[in-house]
Amino acid sequence: MNRPRHRQRGTIALLYALLLPVMIGCVGLALDLGLMYLRTTQLQNAADSIAIAAALKLDGTGAGISQAVLRASQVAQTLNIDLATPLQWRSAALRFGPSADGSDWRSASAASTGAAALRYVRVDLAELDEEMRVMRPLMMGAFGADSAVEVVPVAVAGPMALQVAPLAICAMSAAPTATRTNPGPPDIAETVRYGLRPGIGYNLLDLNPNGTTPEYFLVDPVHAPGTPAAAFDDGAVAPFMCSGTLAYPAVGSARVHVRRPVAFNLWRELNSRFAPNAACNVASAPPDTNMRDYTGANASWMSVRPTRATAQRSTVGGKLRTVADLPPPTPASTPDADYGIRWAYGVPRGQAAANFATLYPSTPGVTVAMPLDGPYATPGYTTAPAQPGRPNRRLLHVPLLSCPVAAGTHAQASVVAFARFLLTAPASATEVPGEFVGIVSEAALVTAIGLHR
Repeated sequence: MNRPRHRQRGTIALLYALLLPVMIGCVGLALDLGLMYLRTTQLQNAADSIAIAAALKLDGTGAGISQAVLRASQVAQTLNIDLATPLQWRSAALRFGPSADGSDWRSASAASTGAAALRYVRVDLAELDEEMRVMRPLMMGAFGADSAVEVVPVAVAGPMALQVAPLAICAMSAAPTATRTNPGPPDIAETVRYGLRPGIGYNLLDLNPNGTTPEYFLVDPVHAPGTPAAAFDDGAVAPFMCSGTLAYPAVGSARVHVRRPVAFNLWRELNSRFAPNAACNVASAPPDTNMRDYTGANASWMSVRPTRATAQRSTVGGKLRTVADLPPPTPASTPDADYGIRWAYGVPRGQAAANFATLYPSTPGVTVAMPLDGPYATPGYTTAPAQPGRPNRRLLHVPLLSCPVAAGTHAQASVVAFARFLLTAPASATEVPGEFVGIVSEAALVTAIGLHR
């Protein structure tokens, strides 16, 4: 027997009346959850943007702290919450610290002391006014669910990696600077950094300030200084030798993990700077925009064109160095070729080309026609690769270690400075020809700023 239609309509109406509050509640819950998600996402994006912008201004100085505070405020003023509510920024939300996971977070005023070690920024939006960080439900409030929800994102930004090659050598002197007087006439005072002379080509595999046996090291590119040591092999180092980077953001005063290799097998990775090869991915390790080596005829700014890229080794005095590093006066009978290629990167600082004979007394006495900007950057002394290259890929930033380093295959060592070398010619298993260009601060070697939290 069929149920009367008016009874069916009554049942449907009753069910509708019972389900309507549930449906409204579900819609309200979805709306409130959506708004909460939107607010959380907007505040997290705001914290991330402010942290990165501020971290980009840090340079290890008090002025950098001030610039970071200013930049954080400028970025915050451009941000809106919800649809059109300006972010009400407070400088108390900004902190500075020496590490990404540390607890020593300092306010801008406290960061003026010890700014050199403060390279990380923390943005904690719990410091904002309540109207920015506390959200109350809209639709669900009609059902008595009016509890406020606090949204307090945190962002930490700072250095991600260093433009430092995983190849280290000993500092040839403990003195950061020293004056070398090259007798003339006229006498030329030359500044030597950690025992290295600017403009001289060194074989980075053939130096040792404490003996006559070559001493060089591979640096662990993954495990940061101060973390537990781990064994690493050439395979772990190879991609970082290609890119010339270390996969951690700082060295500071901590001791790096190093290994004494039995042989230098990573020369092909270095040579990706001259031409693509199977050792490196060309996308991450392209050649330099200038791939000309400077041995022989390619050193055409020199009247006598040495066939060797690096200065002749010397073991005089029980140190493994070069003839160019021996104390002056250097005998004028030293052959020109023994000095190797000189000043491929730039002109002698503060010196005229005519003074080369005083800087490097030799027979017959080299003369030069030095380009104003140095051969490496001067058309006519460059060779472009067949595919797009990247400028300055041939510049290697090499850690200078405090030596002697403890014995053993694996050890820890202190970095006293980062030296910049121009790879003047392709490397081999026995030679990495690097012209010493100068010393670079660690702060200048940060490759990227990114989010750590």
